[in-house]
Amino acid sequence: MHKALPYLELRHSNTGNHYKEHIHESFSMGINLKGESLYSNKEKKYDFKKGLIAVVNPNEIHSCNALEKENHEYYMLYLDKKWCFEIQKTISSNIISFIEYPNALINDEDHYKNFLNLCKLLFSNSCIEEKENELIEFFTKLFEKNIPNSKEKIEDRNFEKICKYLKENFKENISLDELAKKFSLNSFYIIKLFKANINMTPHKYLLNIKINYAKELLKKRETIVNTALECGFVDQSHFHRNFLNIVATTPKEYRKNFI
Repeated sequence: MHKALPYLELRHSNTGNHYKEHIHESFSMGINLKGESLYSNKEKKYDFKKGLIAVVNPNEIHSCNALEKENHEYYMLYLDKKWCFEIQKTISSNIISFIEYPNALINDEDHYKNFLNLCKLLFSNSCIEEKENELIEFFTKLFEKNIPNSKEKIEDRNFEKICKYLKENFKENISLDELAKKFSLNSFYIIKLFKANINMTPHKYLLNIKINYAKELLKKRETIVNTALECGFVDQSHFHRNFLNIVATTPKEYRKNFI
């Protein structure tokens, strides 16, 4: 758990220990990286193997233990119920309490890959802003599958003010908490504001500003190292990854397009 992400706990384990059925107040998800397990949720039992995601709602009695004597390696992520509820409210204003996820297992290759990448990112040296953004995006998409999106347009001048502030200070790595304090707004309201107006998180909007400026610099034959620094990326690999995600090509290949 990081002090900037107090609502999150992520465990990476490689053990053969067995656990009795138990409950916890958090919303949790887990995947096997190696080995098979017997996953029990309430009164049902599942053969849990690599490629599946286990979902445990708050206060659901459950257990997950290796089937073989060999260790099973896994990730288990725990999220504060209140944080999940706030994310759900950014999807629809009609929600008045946390909505439980309806399935104990997710059998979807893309979901598994995205969750695995999220766990790896959380354990990496990437900046907190990027980790928080990926958490928000992953769990928004997860909950959207079972929550009707209200798709409401929010008329609030703060949206334009925040956009202007991000454009003027894009070289900084501005966190959601910093925006909330700067504009005296709830951080989840800011997420909802951006989702309603441009369907992306504030951090993703900031990244797009950075990348658009990077494209202009690369057109002028600026070096990749200097471009990354000028755009406020923490390092060249961080710049490379985000440029590739948004432009669908590397900075080096993009730069070759201009004489």
